[in-house]
Amino acid sequence: MSQRILVLEPFGGGSHAALYRGWQEYSQHELTILELPATHWKWRTRHSSLTLAKQADELARLGAEFDLVFCSDMLNLPEWRGLADRTWSSTATIAYFHENQFTYPLSGGQQRDYHYAYNNVLTAVAAQQVWFNTAFHREQFASAARSWLRRMPDYAHIDQLDEAIASSTVCPPGINPPADFRHTTRAAARVPTIGWVARWEHDKRPDRFAEAVKRLIARGLSFNLVLLGQQFRSRPESLDRLLSLAGPRVVHCGYAESQEDYWRLLSQIDVVVSTADHEFFGIGIVEAVFAGAQPLLPNRLAYPEVFQLESRPDRSDLFYDGSVEHLCDRLTGLLHRIATGRRGGGHADLVSDFLWSQLASRYDIAALRVVNSKS
Repeated sequence: MSQRILVLEPFGGGSHAALYRGWQEYSQHELTILELPATHWKWRTRHSSLTLAKQADELARLGAEFDLVFCSDMLNLPEWRGLADRTWSSTATIAYFHENQFTYPLSGGQQRDYHYAYNNVLTAVAAQQVWFNTAFHREQFASAARSWLRRMPDYAHIDQLDEAIASSTVCPPGINPPADFRHTTRAAARVPTIGWVARWEHDKRPDRFAEAVKRLIARGLSFNLVLLGQQFRSRPESLDRLLSLAGPRVVHCGYAESQEDYWRLLSQIDVVVSTADHEFFGIGIVEAVFAGAQPLLPNRLAYPEVFQLESRPDRSDLFYDGSVEHLCDRLTGLLHRIATGRRGGGHADLVSDFLWSQLASRYDIAALRVVNSKS
């Protein structure tokens, strides 16, 4: 049964927009999207409840009706409910947690603003159901939120938080390669390409990646680099160091100009590497793996869950212990095998369940259950 879903997004870009647009493309339900520009995230978090309440009320005034409201963790949901017309009070709600402000890492010198973190608690408690991108994220959020709430002098409402966590579910984000994307045939023996697909920020530890590249060059290994991570005005010193060190080995650095270019560059990567200290899912890694790369990931964070290491111990070769030394040793072996034509086939089957064409029906069913539980 088709449902009418109103999407409320304070930060309409990046992984947030990719999620609801991917779902929308393959969903049986009808999604209407209200989104704000993906800039000034703190201000978006502050004003979006009022702004999106006014926009939602205008839709209702024009005769639109909805069975479900779907918002991200950046919206203060109870504030939106209080500011929106009372006609919305009986509408079922789902809050999707891409990240949370209790455990999202801070850069040097920053202090955590628990106003934003407590907004996450309020949204979780107010929603009919909370969806997390991974169970790892859910556990991180719940543990950090409980720990902070226990420090409050009274009225901590931990029981309400626990109820929200107990009724929550995990719905991983999907990937949506271009319709004409085809896995390329690669030469048996070739110069291997190492890929980086994370933001160039401190929590992804690009300094570790730069150190690993330095050691591989010192070992006399031949390889190219595709560096696709988003860069910001304040560029980490480790990126400049890496570019200076690697020189002509870098065949691409920066954001791709289009989705087609992005997937074309992904398809050139033989080994995609993470050195992160923080990861709630890792959508870029999943996309690179679907495009044909072998992942090499620290055995921590969300990665073991995403690649089902517990139930598939045969996938242990996708992981390293998190140290630069072990990463270099694993990369050395992989680069030798690729250069001599002894690398196995692609790895798209590891992540094919994350295609939106496969995943959307899971979202549809979960959304319908929430609507039915409200009625």
